Amino acid sequence: MMKELPASEFQNRIRRIQEKLVEKDFDAYLVHSHESDQASVRYLSDHWPIFESAGVIVPKEGEPILLIGPEAEPFAVQRSKIKKIRKMLAYRESAEPDYPDIKVTTFKDVFDEISGGKGIHRLALGDYTILPMPVYDGVKEALGTKGEIIRAEWIISDMRAVKSEDEIAMMKEAHRISELAMEDLIKDMKPGMTEKEAMGILYHAMYEHGAECEAFPNYIFGGKQTQNAIARATYQPLEKEQVIQLCIGARFGGYASSVGRPVVFGKMPAEMKKRVQFGLDAHLMTYEWVREGVVARDVAIQFYDYYEKNGYAQYFLYGPCHGAGIIEVEKPWMEKTSNYQLKENMTFMADTFFTTPEYGFRWEDGFRVTKDGCEVFSSARSEIIEL
Repeated sequence: MMKELPASEFQNRIRRIQEKLVEKDFDAYLVHSHESDQASVRYLSDHWPIFESAGVIVPKEGEPILLIGPEAEPFAVQRSKIKKIRKMLAYRESAEPDYPDIKVTTFKDVFDEISGGKGIHRLALGDYTILPMPVYDGVKEALGTKGEIIRAEWIISDMRAVKSEDEIAMMKEAHRISELAMEDLIKDMKPGMTEKEAMGILYHAMYEHGAECEAFPNYIFGGKQTQNAIARATYQPLEKEQVIQLCIGARFGGYASSVGRPVVFGKMPAEMKKRVQFGLDAHLMTYEWVREGVVARDVAIQFYDYYEKNGYAQYFLYGPCHGAGIIEVEKPWMEKTSNYQLKENMTFMADTFFTTPEYGFRWEDGFRVTKDGCEVFSSARSEIIEL
């Protein structure tokens, strides 16, 4: 099993971006990443910034450049599939050291380098929502009054939405590892153990089974905290007869997984069991509505209608699917406003979240769209789990 994508995959991505730049008459494309959302920079270079942030600039012609903070050079040289690397203060860590003894470059220098001294006039910009102000200010200054910034997240998000066979292989392996880690956790966690102690079991198992790292801060929490769509493990003990939410996601080869299961120590009360079973039924029904050519909003509408028909519309929060790949949640979503058609090898998480005034729960698994349906990446313990 390969553990990282081949260099040819990264070269192909740069080539495809440059084709879009020519088509749209953009001079260059700038994307950005930081430690928690490494997607765009890792997608193009395989570099994952730590402490600092990072960028990649792709010119219409010529070589791309990896843009890093002043401390990251040895690390970036070891990891990056992009060989041109430039250090910049705009990408330094948030404590903003001066680095008086480190030679750095500016955006004007970079723009002159990739344009042969002509400068950049039309800059396509990605990752707008996580772009730090020092980077934006530096770009604006370098462009001057005649330069134009065009928001263009779509260039890379459209590419990332449809996966190659190698990318899909990475996602499948990440889900396989998550399933193995889940089995170890279910076997070893006990009532009275704190949520954080259970997290220790999970992360030990995840790395033992070959994960690169966790794909996101994994979830283990019980009781009322399960009402939260997003939360973190605490020092609260796990108790009998309360819903305990497991959301387990290993990362492998740069790609994320997520396996979400509600569990209970002991027997579920009848009403709870009925709701959890409905959630699982809705989760599995989602796969029946997915295939190439379907408009994404139609899946979301059918999902919502299924809740309404069964009398559970008041417990609906969102759904049913979001894109997944390098990040566990990435574009595109499937919502009632989603007008795009599903394509073969788009990858998603079927994410079925059900919330009540007392507790909530989530069923979650990754899948890829196929011509006549979908291929699910995980199915272990797709059942009522009473420990």
